[in-house]
Amino acid sequence: MLRLDRWSNLRLRTKGLIVVAFPAAATVTIACTLYVLGVRTAAEEESVRHSFRVNQEIQRLRTSETEASSEVRAYFITADESFAGKARDTIAAFDTARQKLADLIAYDTAQTQRLSRIEALQRSRVERIFGAIARFRSGVLPLGELRAAMRAGKTERLQMEGVLGAMEDEEKRLLESRFRRVDTLRGQLNAGTAACVFFGVIGGVVISLLFASGITNRVGKLQENVSKLATGGVLDPLPGGRDEIGVLSEGMARTARILKHRTAALENALHGIAQADAEGRCVTFNRAYAELAGLPESPATASIGETVHPDDQANVEAAIQLMRASGRAETEARMLHADGRVADVTMTFIPVPEDRSEGYYVFLRDNRARKEAEGALVRAKDAAVASNAAKTGFLAKISHDIRTPLNAILGAADLLSQTPLSPDQSTYVSMFQRNCRQLVRLINDFLDFSRIEAGALQIQKAPSRIREIVDDVMATFRESAGRKNIPLGVEIDPSIPEWILVDPSRIQQVLVNLLSNAVKFILEGRVDVRVQRIGPDGKQIRFEVCDTGPGIAPADQERIFAPFAQLPDQKVSHRGSGLGLAICRELVELMGGEIGVLSRKGSGSTFHFDLPLEAAPATGTVPYNTASAVLRLDEAARILVAEDTADNRLLLEHYLREEPVELSFAADGREAVEASQSREFDLILMDIDMPGLDGYAASKLIRERQAEQGALPTPIVALSAHAMREAVRASLDAGCVAHIAKPIERSTLLRTIRRYALSRNVRPVRLPAAFAVAEGVASLVPAYLASKPGQIEEARASLAVKDFEPIQRFGHNLKGTGGGYGFPLIEELGKELESAAGARDEDRIAIQLEALYRFVTQVPDAIESQEPSECHTLVLQTKPSPLAPSCGDGGLSISA
Repeated sequence: MLRLDRWSNLRLRTKGLIVVAFPAAATVTIACTLYVLGVRTAAEEESVRHSFRVNQEIQRLRTSETEASSEVRAYFITADESFAGKARDTIAAFDTARQKLADLIAYDTAQTQRLSRIEALQRSRVERIFGAIARFRSGVLPLGELRAAMRAGKTERLQMEGVLGAMEDEEKRLLESRFRRVDTLRGQLNAGTAACVFFGVIGGVVISLLFASGITNRVGKLQENVSKLATGGVLDPLPGGRDEIGVLSEGMARTARILKHRTAALENALHGIAQADAEGRCVTFNRAYAELAGLPESPATASIGETVHPDDQANVEAAIQLMRASGRAETEARMLHADGRVADVTMTFIPVPEDRSEGYYVFLRDNRARKEAEGALVRAKDAAVASNAAKTGFLAKISHDIRTPLNAILGAADLLSQTPLSPDQSTYVSMFQRNCRQLVRLINDFLDFSRIEAGALQIQKAPSRIREIVDDVMATFRESAGRKNIPLGVEIDPSIPEWILVDPSRIQQVLVNLLSNAVKFILEGRVDVRVQRIGPDGKQIRFEVCDTGPGIAPADQERIFAPFAQLPDQKVSHRGSGLGLAICRELVELMGGEIGVLSRKGSGSTFHFDLPLEAAPATGTVPYNTASAVLRLDEAARILVAEDTADNRLLLEHYLREEPVELSFAADGREAVEASQSREFDLILMDIDMPGLDGYAASKLIRERQAEQGALPTPIVALSAHAMREAVRASLDAGCVAHIAKPIERSTLLRTIRRYALSRNVRPVRLPAAFAVAEGVASLVPAYLASKPGQIEEARASLAVKDFEPIQRFGHNLKGTGGGYGFPLIEELGKELESAAGARDEDRIAIQLEALYRFVTQVPDAIESQEPSECHTLVLQTKPSPLAPSCGDGGLSISA
């Protein structure tokens, strides 16, 4: 039993459980009792109903037997066959009633035996009577024997009635017994329910009184302590036990101690903190606020605005109003001290959380140290930006000034190499080409290093075949290695997936640098490239370039990766810019890997770099396919060349003299604009640095005039000695579809012409008389089409810098929206564009973008002018696959 003197020491949870337990137990007991008694009562009631059904079936059996006897007697007297049929029907009804009765009493063995007895008597009686009557009718049975058979049948009927009577008596007995049990169970159910309800109510009342005793006084005392806590007073000890109220009282005491400590911390905080009332008067503030605002350390009646410099008071008032509207505000201001000193601070205003009308908090931060640091940072940044801009401008200028004459020199050497030469002349020409290309690589190294330092170099991952990446690099060095009789070997771990996700161009750039050094320094032996899977879980891939060259001393192995590093024992002829390995290290680190070297003086070197290994799904197109250096056009491509340098014009003319092209030349931008207006061209090759009107302005002017005339835009490719990313961006912004840096090799020029020259290798695609546009979408079509030219230009800009991921997303978007706007062709072009970007196929990407541009710029005019019976023709560049669109088919179908 629970004693009252211990009740107050129980936990509130325990008290609550006790309070709830008694009525809950009573409720559960009531429910269980009612359920059990209810189930038993229902079962007995069902037994009573079952007894009634048995008695009904016994009466039906008796009735059927009586009717059968009457019909048999009538048949015997009258010999009428109709009575025989009725007798058979009643016998069948008797059998049916007997079967139902058998099902009902299957559980009662005695009754089942009685019913079996009735069945046997009925069967014997029927066979006896009907058999005797049949033999009597046929003259076989004498009348006396017939009468004897009838008397025997009557005896059997009397026996059946006796058995039926016994069954009825048994069922009556069972019925009376079951009625008595039902009455007993109902009485028990009522008595149990009354008892459970009585004890449940009494228990609930008693426990409720116990729960309420002793709690009210303690809660009142707790409320008094809460009021004292709010005013900072000393809390009174709370009498009573160790229940939750006692624990809460102890927690309140600890809170009071914490508040005291925090108040001390706020008072000594480095930042100024104050509370102001609704009128802006200081209520309380800490020591730091007093020092920054020039106030005495005791609370003053001065308002917040009065401590602010007059010139800043308007900004402070505006910040207070903003705080009241949005919940927070911040402004910079000067605090004016009584002695005239000024403190530069940042003021933060926050309303009192409980009620904004009660006032707000003010936080002051001293800005002197921050402003001094910001000033130093701005000066350092300006100096760095100026230095970087000067370096970038210098590199761009040097690159341009070297590339311009180098374009003519290298081009002339390439052309000269294709003419009949003596062995000495061939050697001299090879020397020109080799050194010119070395100079181009040197310029590219400087530009790459500048991009890396500026953080402008990006890694573009794409599904790639590792075998093709390595084979392309090896092919570059087979000739130079063969001249020195240095065999090149390749070994690739077969466990590496065929397709991996990497930036193939950057991996090739690193391998080219490492192989170039290996072939350059080795005198005899061999050079091998190995690619293998490493790491405990095989999640990394290692590239190794091994040579049997002179090796590197341990002291120099870390220094060689520094910019402009040169080893002291290198021959003058072997010395380069000193940037190759530095660029390799930066590229590998940008790709998330590490680079290193294992070498010993006189025993060769093994340069290696490790990258994360990420398998990629195979794409449908080989990413790196070398295009043929032969143009295959149905008719001559009409090309306008805008170039102010006579040597470069001559070089281009000789590059293309054997190709199916028709060249026209312009010496400056103005002539190029006039030529583009006087006749139609398939492609314009535009130099950028030209006197008068430069290439940027000329391209923009050509685009504007073609737009005014409603003409299809002619592809413009910028040919410039500027190779910086900013120059590429400027060319694309001016309307060019691509930017190619000089010097230009013949294969690059032919590939550009094949990619962009529209010539007459195009197919007409017929627009249907009616576009299939979903209901409710027609009003959105013009805006949808108008947004596409800008998106196409962005995709071309990404293509120029080999950023394929935005192009792939653009294609995916077109694939998902083209059909919904009623343009199946846009959907198909989107699929092709997404596939080409995934495969890094620049030619296919350029073709799809040009086809899409022509479509979206031509379709609006076709839609505005279409009539029910007319079809419109739109020219789209496609690959040579059969097209069979028809007029009026409700949509477009094309493989582009």
